[in-house]
Amino acid sequence: MKLKSRISFAAFVLLGLVATASAEPQKTKYSTIDLVAESSSLPAEGGAVAIGFSIQPDETWHAYWKNPGDAGMEPSISWELPDGFAVGEFAFPTPHVLPFGELNTYGYEEPILLIATLTVPDGLEAGERVDLTGKARWVVCDDNVCVPERADVMLSFDVGDAVPNPDTAELFAEARRKIPVDVDWPAQFELRGDKVIIEIASDDLPADPAGAYLFVESRKLVKYGSQTAGFTRAGLSFAMEAARRAADEEATRAVLTYTDASGEYRAVGVAIDKASGPLATGAAAASIASSGGGLGFWEAAFYAFLGGIILNLMPCVFPILSMKALSLMNMAKQDQGAARESGLLYTLGVLLAFAAIGIAILGFRAAGNAVYWGFQFQNGPVNMLVAMLMVVIGLNLLGVFEIGTRIMGVGQELTQGGERKAAFFTGVLAVVVATPCGAPFMATAIGFAFQQSSAILVTIFLALGFGLAFPYLLLSFVPNVGKKLPKPGPWMASFKHFLAFPMFLAALYFFWVGGRVLGVSSMFAGLVTALALAFTLWAYGKAAMARVKGAWYVTALLGLLATGYVYTKIDASKVVLDEDGHVAAGMLGGLELEHFDPGQVQQYIADGQPVFVYFTADWCISCKANERVALSTDTVAEAFNSRGIKVVEGDWTLEDPVITEWLEMYDRAGVPLYLYFPKGSSLESVTILPQILTPGIVVDAIVSADAAAQAEST
Repeated sequence: MKLKSRISFAAFVLLGLVATASAEPQKTKYSTIDLVAESSSLPAEGGAVAIGFSIQPDETWHAYWKNPGDAGMEPSISWELPDGFAVGEFAFPTPHVLPFGELNTYGYEEPILLIATLTVPDGLEAGERVDLTGKARWVVCDDNVCVPERADVMLSFDVGDAVPNPDTAELFAEARRKIPVDVDWPAQFELRGDKVIIEIASDDLPADPAGAYLFVESRKLVKYGSQTAGFTRAGLSFAMEAARRAADEEATRAVLTYTDASGEYRAVGVAIDKASGPLATGAAAASIASSGGGLGFWEAAFYAFLGGIILNLMPCVFPILSMKALSLMNMAKQDQGAARESGLLYTLGVLLAFAAIGIAILGFRAAGNAVYWGFQFQNGPVNMLVAMLMVVIGLNLLGVFEIGTRIMGVGQELTQGGERKAAFFTGVLAVVVATPCGAPFMATAIGFAFQQSSAILVTIFLALGFGLAFPYLLLSFVPNVGKKLPKPGPWMASFKHFLAFPMFLAALYFFWVGGRVLGVSSMFAGLVTALALAFTLWAYGKAAMARVKGAWYVTALLGLLATGYVYTKIDASKVVLDEDGHVAAGMLGGLELEHFDPGQVQQYIADGQPVFVYFTADWCISCKANERVALSTDTVAEAFNSRGIKVVEGDWTLEDPVITEWLEMYDRAGVPLYLYFPKGSSLESVTILPQILTPGIVVDAIVSADAAAQAEST
């Protein structure tokens, strides 16, 4: 039964729940309530007195905060006061998140005291009796039903000297300790598409406010299903789904809760205003801007160009370049002009694909989403589609089928129009398979790009693309370079067939990543889809050589329909996570891994415990290569274990805003990132290792950092 339906049903059984007026605690059906005062009398000369509305839900029941969230009701009292008296708003204790099925509510399972200020007029006579009366309303719920309750309440005072009431002193003191402390930290919110972005800046916030949560008082601004929190060096940023009337809100208050570096729970009240324009620093930009950067535009563009060139040597890109080089060898023999045109079209395909990625990132970020380099591989269906593309290319290389000219332009009879398409779309393909890879200089350049304007970000991406395309462009325009390649011959057909197997290996890798994101059953459905696709292409290839083509084309069509049907069965079940919501950690060679917990990492640093933190993702081929070649080796394990170094793994396979903020804090827009904090270091004084690792690089970096830290301490 839905929560609102339960409340409606409960309304029919409310007869007899109304309590009679009394100055003593009252027991309703599911609560015990009372109206109490901090003073034993009222001041005859006028002034203010604290009063409190006490609510104690029965065991297994709970009451609600001033914004109850998806359901519930704020406790309130409709007062009937003598002339000149007034009661202010209740101050609420810090609430808790109380999930109710798919709903999130805010409230209390423990007894609470809501404190308000009673304003007393002057001119009262000593000994005079004053009665405060009102009608109290509140809602309590358990795991099955919610019941609205109400009671008539009364509090009687004698007029006197307003001395403190010793019987209620501790009750009020304890209640005040639970009320969030108001702070004047700068805070603003901005509506971006269907998201509300809230930013809070303060030097008083620690670098790692673990478990941060924002309870927003306004009921019109945000929805309560989920919120993502990240930290920057300036403070905190929250992203929440916008409520239907969010655009009407101009300001709100909120309670911010977090655990500080010492492990102490904190709760503060913050006033949040609507930003007059786009926030000057988004969650990402605030961190990066505060960390400096230090690169100039031309230097970053040069690094991007170098990174693009080196990207050709990565295992995900090299087969594509090899196939184009084979195509060029045949082409140059027949028409050097066609070879140059092929190089230009390949470059155009690369540049347009990189520009499209940059524009997509800008569009998603403008809508309030945190997206960075390689973001598309956090989407399971994207990995499955890329895997199937690898299968198609592999089958084409094996000669199973051809569509006009072959996709890679190898061994086909050249036609001008066909080669143009092949060259252009091969450039696009090279970018598709390059994005899960990383290369030296890339991280610095892309990190710089994410700090800059939209035009500069796209320009840096284009510089990276030009570097990726440059080797093939050079082969196309400089014949002497092409002469260094092996001469064409029968070996080319065998090499072409051989290149199919790296493509199949890449397909398996992307199926595995898709399975990590969506689940094992989804990976199996993706593999069956690939099998149906292979059958379709086999039948299509047979039709090209058959005398009676119709039957084979019908077979291929049936295979295509089966492919589409099976693909729709790739369910979107989430990857199985541990109880903390992380992909399970374990062992990496001889290294015992810990889950990335920002609070724990900062505690290690504060305690002088050396800690190695690395950020990885299952779709990041460079990350996995580094883990295999360097981090999992006995050499690295011995160096780490002998020094007592803690090893922390930050898994970014699924989007994690906290890890994203850490990447930004060190001017990175993607993984891998390797950080070593020796004894006596801090978040700022950290050793950042290169993106491409060997055991020697890792051990040398650790030894050097330890030596430098020891020298500084002495």
